Amino acid sequence: MTIKHKTQPSQRVGYRWLALILVLFCELMVHAWVRTESTQAIVRISNAQAGITKSLSYGRALSVERDRLKSDARITRIARTHLGLSPDTFSQTIYLSGEDR
Repeated sequence: MTIKHKTQPSQRVGYRWLALILVLFCELMVHAWVRTESTQAIVRISNAQAGITKSLSYGRALSVERDRLKSDARITRIARTHLGLSPDTFSQTIYLSGEDR
């Protein structure tokens, strides 16, 4: 005679609950991971936008500074003070030698 081992019905119900809890736990872990990754992505996007804004602001400041340095009034002032030119520069000729002094 062979003896058949029958699992008790309460044991099967216990395995079902264990499997259900395991599936719910895995789902919870995946949900937490997705939320964490989305939060990190939002932070990276915010940092990139702040960097873009800062770069644009710096570019505008450089443009203003370039325009100030290229202004005719500034160039004329430098020509008068450092090079000793007079306002009537059309009748003057300045020869610059290629030799180092």
